[in-house]
Amino acid sequence: MDPNERRIQEFTELAQFELHPASIRMLPLAYCQRNSVVVLGQVDRTTEDEITVGTLNPDDPVLARSLAALWRRPVRMVALNLFEVNRALEEGYGLMDAERRRQRARDRLILDNRVVDPRADAVALTDDVLRQALRLHATDIHIETYRHDVDVRLRIDGVLHQLQTPISPANVSSVVSRLKVLGRLDITERREPQDGRFRVEIVEPDSEHDDWECDFRLSIVPGLHGEDAVIRVLGGRVGVMDIDDLGMAPHTRDELLALLSNPEGLVLVTGPTGSGKTTSLYSTLAHLNTGERKILTAEDPVEYELAKVNQKQVSHTLTMASLTRAFLRQDPNIILIGEIRDRDTADVAIRAATTGHLVLSTLHTPDALGTISRLKGMGLGSDRLAEALLGIVAQRLLRRVCADCRAPATITDHHRQRLGRWLADVEPVAGAGCDACHHTGYRGRTAIYELLVVDIDLQDDIAEGAHIHDIREKLSSHGFHSMVVDAMRKVNLGITSLDEVIRVLPYRYLKNS
Repeated sequence: MDPNERRIQEFTELAQFELHPASIRMLPLAYCQRNSVVVLGQVDRTTEDEITVGTLNPDDPVLARSLAALWRRPVRMVALNLFEVNRALEEGYGLMDAERRRQRARDRLILDNRVVDPRADAVALTDDVLRQALRLHATDIHIETYRHDVDVRLRIDGVLHQLQTPISPANVSSVVSRLKVLGRLDITERREPQDGRFRVEIVEPDSEHDDWECDFRLSIVPGLHGEDAVIRVLGGRVGVMDIDDLGMAPHTRDELLALLSNPEGLVLVTGPTGSGKTTSLYSTLAHLNTGERKILTAEDPVEYELAKVNQKQVSHTLTMASLTRAFLRQDPNIILIGEIRDRDTADVAIRAATTGHLVLSTLHTPDALGTISRLKGMGLGSDRLAEALLGIVAQRLLRRVCADCRAPATITDHHRQRLGRWLADVEPVAGAGCDACHHTGYRGRTAIYELLVVDIDLQDDIAEGAHIHDIREKLSSHGFHSMVVDAMRKVNLGITSLDEVIRVLPYRYLKNS
């Protein structure tokens, strides 16, 4: 017998309790380790009897209330030391046995083909939704509670699809509570919005791939008939893309790399929510991360961790602007600001860009030129903006036509009405629908870009306060290619469809480009 085991049995409180792995796994391992808590004894899930929990602080009322609300059963708190808690978790989760460790299912999603019983507990129901979202490559999960039903929808390639699931009005509250536990939120709070984050380890027993981890961002908002949850899938096996794999036209890529070679100035990536700005920004940062320059980032949240990059998380007490001001005293070469949301952040970004730093950031604007108007609307002076701005990348995401069912398509009257002159010499394709694309005709997404380079002429126009309409008229002589040009290039390459161009690009933009 291990001497440590003998010492536990003879001299500690843990020896008074039996350890049952199934009961211990009623709480996620990560939650147990963060809170130094473990379920003791055998729990009968068919009754409402008291559950015994071992913890470092048995007098913690918040923890007691949270667990009682999660299980809807009384909880008895017992004092254990940290060694005892860890010992019990090792027993329950098989942490000392590599083969048993791979069988953990509470904090891992096992990607198999099992069917979830409608009577399953919250853990199984939640894991099933997360598992299906990962299997279908969804970017978001929406759990929406109504009076008589619950909708669970997955956003796949930018479009929402209904998911068949046993989640119902009778059990949705327990699923939301489970998500709160994973996201380290207050499960007793049901009247205020809450935001959290969690990481899940994925095991695919029959796959050639190694185990991997996926991060999720959680938002809970109360409604008329319960709480709604939106879960953002932040990452998985894909990771940060190489800048050469973003799908930029060669001339756009070359011009962007030329801008990034500048020692100072401001480069912005713009577009609406869900347009792929973060992916492009991280790819850009990874390209610049050669080890020869110091890179600091201010993010809310940190969505991908980059090796050898000093990434900082914005908090309630540390804003994007104040964090960036602190960066200026850290002698960085490159500063990434997650998003310019207000005048204060815009001011410090301009200051950094004009004092010897290359600054990268994002902004929610419809196109590249609209960014200039937006920054001026924040109160930035035209002279300062013209001095700092190097270039603006605007982008959108379009669905890719499925390669397995792609076929030539016809140009309809609707296409002619919306796209007009852009249809000259276009040979469109469309997906007929097949098993590979779940009969949608699309599989995956591609980005379309426009890059506005602020050259000397454009810098003078901005400094002089020229009207955006006048600047737009001059752009063609500057070699500017709009997102429509890039979109039609990808239609001709058979990558996307005319319907996608119309769906994603605003009508006004199509007319003005």
